[in-house]
Amino acid sequence: MPEHTTIQGSDTIQRILEERACILARSPETASASDTVELVVLVVGKERYGIAIEQVHEIQALTAALTPVPGVPPYWVGLMNLRGRLHPVLDLGYFLTTTPFNASAGGGQHGKAVLVNGAGLEVGLLVDDVPQVRQVTQAEIGPPLSDTGGAKRQIVTGVTPDLLSLLDLEALLSDPRLVVQDETI
Repeated sequence: MPEHTTIQGSDTIQRILEERACILARSPETASASDTVELVVLVVGKERYGIAIEQVHEIQALTAALTPVPGVPPYWVGLMNLRGRLHPVLDLGYFLTTTPFNASAGGGQHGKAVLVNGAGLEVGLLVDDVPQVRQVTQAEIGPPLSDTGGAKRQIVTGVTPDLLSLLDLEALLSDPRLVVQDETI
């Protein structure tokens, strides 16, 4: 009789193992579209930022020189002509950290201009690179780092576990320091 119990117990164990194998073999449930955010990753110096893909219109390699505009703050690096339309270009690194883009690029015009739309404006953001587009679940996004200071505090809405800072483009482009007023007498 002990032999029969061992065989029956063996069948039960085998059935349990097969059930577990079936459960583990299933593909994980994908997060719903409302639980994920698709981000364009921007590299600025040693930092990485993510902005919602819906706000990005185009990414251009910076091959032609930007046309400088006299009398504007230094973080406005100039105008970019894109298919006959002029777009102001904001040096994102200089605006956020006061390190001019050209200084970090060895004085040349390298990098990319990311044409974005936010706060009713269409603006180019000057960045070092745009390495990827990625999806992040809402659950992965934590609060901004506590040592975030200056202009970043107002526009960084969260951070991922791998330290990708999420930018609020509406808040960035609504910053009153970006407004250039032409006052003529």
